[in-house]
Amino acid sequence: MNQPFIQKNRKVFHPFVLIGIIMIVVLLLSIVTLSYLIYLKDRKQHDLLSKKVQETQKILDQLHMSLVQGELKKAFTELAQAQKNVSDLLPSVTEPSPTKPVIAQKQPPPPIPPSSIPVSKPPTEAPVQPLPGTAPPKPPPSVIPAGLTMAADESPYPFVLAEAGEYLLICEKDQKTLHLFRNTNNRFLLVKSYACIVGANGLDKTKTGDLATPVGNYFSLRYIPGKSLPEKYGYGAFVLNYPNFLDRRARKDGTGIWLHGHTPGKNLGEQDLQSTSGCIAVSNDVLKELTGMLKVSGAPVVVVNRLRLAKVSSQQQLSEEVIAFMKSWGKAWESGKTEPFMSHYASDFINGDGMNYQAFKRQKEKVNRGKKFIRVKIENPAILLPQEKGGQIAVVRFTQRYHSNNFQSDSRKLFYLKKGQAGWQIIGESRI
Repeated sequence: MNQPFIQKNRKVFHPFVLIGIIMIVVLLLSIVTLSYLIYLKDRKQHDLLSKKVQETQKILDQLHMSLVQGELKKAFTELAQAQKNVSDLLPSVTEPSPTKPVIAQKQPPPPIPPSSIPVSKPPTEAPVQPLPGTAPPKPPPSVIPAGLTMAADESPYPFVLAEAGEYLLICEKDQKTLHLFRNTNNRFLLVKSYACIVGANGLDKTKTGDLATPVGNYFSLRYIPGKSLPEKYGYGAFVLNYPNFLDRRARKDGTGIWLHGHTPGKNLGEQDLQSTSGCIAVSNDVLKELTGMLKVSGAPVVVVNRLRLAKVSSQQQLSEEVIAFMKSWGKAWESGKTEPFMSHYASDFINGDGMNYQAFKRQKEKVNRGKKFIRVKIENPAILLPQEKGGQIAVVRFTQRYHSNNFQSDSRKLFYLKKGQAGWQIIGESRI
């Protein structure tokens, strides 16, 4: 799992990390002060704003002590809380554009019980202790943040296509909420929202030890029951395919990003259950519930900072485009002709074994010489759209059933497609 930035026996920060944190703290103080002065004129909000400013000042004081004591993980947690307080102070003045995906809005909370959530930290890491003279954090309220509000013509932006009745997950890092959706009658309907915790570092994951949860579209590789894991994982864990093809292409590293439970007997809000080292963690009861609904292998788990919505009509059009592309790819393969088949691949394509476009083409030419016939079936497709890629990248999960005169196989694959002037093309692939 991820290792902290601090040396084991010395509380010393890397100077660039320290300078960066100090700059963020100064910026936060400036924003808080400005927000307070602007809204002071509104007497109805005076008391609320005063309380928020005082809370933020207290958190920043604690952050200062954490920096002095060299407790980096605790400093990240306190910094995230200060950022949330500042966000609460600022008004929401933006209005979604009708031509672009919009930020999902929240509705009044349903009576969903809170989740008891773990922290995914190294076994040798000691629990964070409260500062002298300060009270431990209070447990969360009895209900988690509200579910999403979607109009009849809206859909979660990342979801384009899935199997009928399939369950899918979206983790909103900013809201610390895990949403469970189900594909019902070609609509992605919200089933339930759960509280969750993520990495102490609120940024996107880029390297080992950065305490960050990656942003992207992932799939479960396998499920590990709790009896086969250390106690801190609780009921069990879904192993995710981080780093995926797009992560490796962006030179991101690190491993061990899971969706897991927590140490029995602990609860959300306790000192060592504030954040993880990069995993997504939920209560053991929630994880047990999810194991009865999610695919053990191939379940979509999308991680975003804040979920956006898209028009159902645009998602359906995109689904038709990608499905037509996949059918064309299968027919070209069945033809046994290399050129039509390779026209579906981008020049910078890399396959699951690390072959580039030219090496992959030579291999197909060699294999096709021994084929009298080829039959390819594409089953159980799912199409996801990474929010951070602006609609130019699509991820396709499918079951490939291949049969020829001298070979037969079934495999589960992921295609990573890029849309260019020539339409969709395959830039990468992997197996799950």
